[in-house]
Amino acid sequence: MDISNLTREQLVEKIENANPLELCIINHLLLLQNVDKAISAPAESEECSVALKKARECLAVLYETLDMEVEFAQDLAIMYMIINRVLIRSEFLSENDEKNDNLNHAHHIITQLLSSWTFLHENADHLARQAESGQIIAGLTYGADGQLTEFEDYDPKGGYEI
Repeated sequence: MDISNLTREQLVEKIENANPLELCIINHLLLLQNVDKAISAPAESEECSVALKKARECLAVLYETLDMEVEFAQDLAIMYMIINRVLIRSEFLSENDEKNDNLNHAHHIITQLLSSWTFLHENADHLARQAESGQIIAGLTYGADGQLTEFEDYDPKGGYEI
């Protein structure tokens, strides 16, 4: 989903017609756009401050929509708080290189989250059929100790209130 070339009216229409997962993706895209604007703006400039403020507003919306009863949502909340801390810190950095290094860290996290939500959107029908049939989304991962561990996810909503 690309929103970078949309007019304000087109974006509003897209938001009005979006389902909850698409709204989540749109919000992550807006967050990423604003972080990119802050990266390209000079440190301590008005343009940078406005972009960081808008990015933090996107984060606030994402945080407010979390269903904190779901463990995965609690993990997302922590990531959003980390991103928020990076954005706040960036507002006080006067050197462009230091600000951009800081914001590139946030950019990386947001890109990974956006990639995950986009994957879910592209595979929503398949995942919904699995959830309805009682199938478990499972996988194998390696823990910090190098041991193979299992991952199971029973939450078809992905931690968001729908």
